[in-house]
Amino acid sequence: MSEGHNYKLESKWVRDKIVTIELGGKEPFQVATPHDFWAESPKELLSPEDLFVASAVSCYGVSLSGVAKRYHAKFSDFQVSGEGSLVQGEYGWEFEYIRIKAQIVVPTEKDKKRMSKAADRAHRYCVVSNSMKCPVELQYQIVVQ
Repeated sequence: MSEGHNYKLESKWVRDKIVTIELGGKEPFQVATPHDFWAESPKELLSPEDLFVASAVSCYGVSLSGVAKRYHAKFSDFQVSGEGSLVQGEYGWEFEYIRIKAQIVVPTEKDKKRMSKAADRAHRYCVVSNSMKCPVELQYQIVVQ
């Protein structure tokens, strides 16, 4: 039986609609309500909604990197982007979906085949995406260069 993993952080009130996030030993940062809901919210600060989508995108990126190594799939670069859609649900606003798009650059056709398997597996086993209520969709393109 494997042991669990815990992740702890603190959030402190700064002022109306703004809090800090403090993760032990890491630089604290401010989070605000999204500007598209509250015009007085600072555009330059991340919102919880930004962080939600960023969690799925970044988890896929780090998972892809790790899974590619296991599949001996070499890549020279990749970019991952994401988009989340909020809709009015039964209990208020909720994410309808998150779409992740990746462009992966590999050196050979052999790596392209291996990377295709790695890209699918990274999505399937991404801890964050697997924990989200909304569907997380993946589209990827692998380019030999």
